[in-house]
Amino acid sequence: KVKLKKDSTHRCEDCGREFSLAYNLKKHRRTHTGEKPYTCKECGLSYSQSGGLRNHILSIHRSDRVFTCHYCGKGFPIKDRLKLHLRTHTGEKPYSCPHCPKTFARGSQLSQHLRTHTKDRPYTCAECGANFVCRSNLLNHVKRHQNEREFVCHKCGKSFIRRDGLTKHLVWYHANYKAFECKICYKKYKGHLLQHMRIHMAEKPHACSQCHMRFVQRSQLTVHERTHSGIKPYRCAVCHTAFAHSTALKMHVRRHTGEKPFKCLICPPGEKAFSQLPHLKKHMLAIHKTNEPYICTGCKSHFKQKSQLMEHAEKCEKLQTKPTHEAPVVAGMPLDRMRLLLAVLLQKISTPEKLKSLGYGKRLIDHVLRDSITQSGRDACKETHLNEAETLKRNVEILLEWTVPKMYMDRFKQERRTIVDLLEEFTS
Repeated sequence: KVKLKKDSTHRCEDCGREFSLAYNLKKHRRTHTGEKPYTCKECGLSYSQSGGLRNHILSIHRSDRVFTCHYCGKGFPIKDRLKLHLRTHTGEKPYSCPHCPKTFARGSQLSQHLRTHTKDRPYTCAECGANFVCRSNLLNHVKRHQNEREFVCHKCGKSFIRRDGLTKHLVWYHANYKAFECKICYKKYKGHLLQHMRIHMAEKPHACSQCHMRFVQRSQLTVHERTHSGIKPYRCAVCHTAFAHSTALKMHVRRHTGEKPFKCLICPPGEKAFSQLPHLKKHMLAIHKTNEPYICTGCKSHFKQKSQLMEHAEKCEKLQTKPTHEAPVVAGMPLDRMRLLLAVLLQKISTPEKLKSLGYGKRLIDHVLRDSITQSGRDACKETHLNEAETLKRNVEILLEWTVPKMYMDRFKQERRTIVDLLEEFTS
């Protein structure tokens, strides 16, 4: 008869957690190393555990959801998901904090909350000084500074730093279903109404310890606290200007790339576009006398909110008969990311006088690159059947073949390095 040692434990060197089985420690270690051996054949998303991949396939790629909520009719592929969802209707919060009166609907929410009571945060960010309970949280945080967005939506090309950000995006924007209606203003939401209801109740549970300003969301408080600390963790890769908020950095980068993603669909095509949504709204009100900037390209109906347009798009017959185009993403890299790296590269290899003559910083970076290639006596890509992401990628390839010595380009091709790989390497 084999006797098992009861005191046999396997300790994680990163966070100190102990496991009775080596197999469980091996699975846990992936949260620190980032190893994700289980890959979805549909969209390429990877997971550290087989259960995560299984849940992803059932939630995102399968339509035969069998567990139905009797409150709102929403379906779930997994019974446990339905059980958690029901708590948004019943208000049940079975997980209690032993240190304070707060309760939570999920065990993971309680675990996260408990860290607010413990001051032990041994992992520190060298960039901004933020402290974390475990190494994996620090690694996720560092990705924000480096703007690493490895999780790319296979439907629209938008990228995210964290997997849960991608998951939330897929549910909110590509599963156009809103089950929760506010009984005060009648707005509909896909998630529970807790944060929205705080607006009506004037509830602001998150207080600043220095000036006592209060906020609806914890993230709002975090950004506000930087006005006291002076911390600016988000840095522009082109000019190295630092910002306190990621959104401010995103808008700033458009000054380098020339991107104007908010287009007026009433003006002639390509005539009016803006780098910020408020500028488009101001234009719509002043010129077109409407406060509804979102327009259906199929039936020309106007909408005040993007969510209203998306809901309409699901039903619009004229829109559904129009041909669809590929999302602006190439080889896992979103178009805005490619433009940013190109702006960095052009600044590295060109003189300020040359960039100024090309309109760098005032024109779309795609056009700056195209004219730079043309002025060198080479032919830029003008193939009309390619979308703008593919056209830009081809012109970047022409630029690299022109500026990188042939012996290096030949070696890169032998190594099967993609143009996107080279763009990342040359700008790092």
